[in-house]
Amino acid sequence: MDNAAHPTGTHSLEQRLRHLEEQARFTLDVLEMASTLGDFQTCINKLHEPTALLEETILRIGELVHFSASAFYLVDENSSDFALSLCSPVMFRDMLDAEVQHLIDNGVFALAVRENRPVTVYSRDNMYRLVLHVLATSSRTRGMFVGVMSKGERNLSGILMSLLSIVLKHCANAIESFELYRLFRQGDRDQYQFAESLPLPVVELSGTGEVLFANAAAEALTLKQGGTLFSRVAPRSQSAVRSWMVSCAGGEPVGEVAVELLDEQGGALAVVLHATPWRTSATDLRIRCILVPA
Repeated sequence: MDNAAHPTGTHSLEQRLRHLEEQARFTLDVLEMASTLGDFQTCINKLHEPTALLEETILRIGELVHFSASAFYLVDENSSDFALSLCSPVMFRDMLDAEVQHLIDNGVFALAVRENRPVTVYSRDNMYRLVLHVLATSSRTRGMFVGVMSKGERNLSGILMSLLSIVLKHCANAIESFELYRLFRQGDRDQYQFAESLPLPVVELSGTGEVLFANAAAEALTLKQGGTLFSRVAPRSQSAVRSWMVSCAGGEPVGEVAVELLDEQGGALAVVLHATPWRTSATDLRIRCILVPA
């Protein structure tokens, strides 16, 4: 009897080992997937709208869960309302708008905003399940994801719920980065518009002396965008300007430097450069200058 029972025990042990190996492989696959979910390929600092980020997020979510439709509601920065920013496929747009408005009215939407995890509810006609997940960073709420599943679909496992949370957390952080870049760009536009209104010449230079921006007063001195500062500096001022550029690049305190600029007829105009250097990155030096007649 012992001999008869032994193979059965061995078979049971082999089954358990296979099950543990499968679980270990599954765990490694999940960890590998989780490590790549936040690797957004979209170049955030070149975007003018977050739509590309949302579309990429839908693709990432599609690798995990099959939703009949996916939608993103983003917070309007002016009104703080949630506005539908993307719905895929678009045929679900009206249905989702009506469902979300109903969830806002009955308080479920507000509940989902407070929860940092998926919240599942049924649609009003009981044909679909709606999965709501807030888009939130450590500093603020950025929006809400809404996924639509048919009622007959299997429930999402705890692991899939966690992976969905990871994707949407990274999406929220990417949206926040986009908003910061947008504000920086807006700030730059405001600064350039202000510089255009100044009667004094204002230029922005690269680390090599290329003119990246010149207001109308600077262009009157033949300092034009796309040209170089050195091409307009008189020979006897070249050395002083080069030393001044080196000081700017080295992060040293930069005061003012007196130079002579050449006009189109070859005449010289004495000016004083007042500079503010800064870096947009470790390798990109910018120098904003105001030119005051000496």
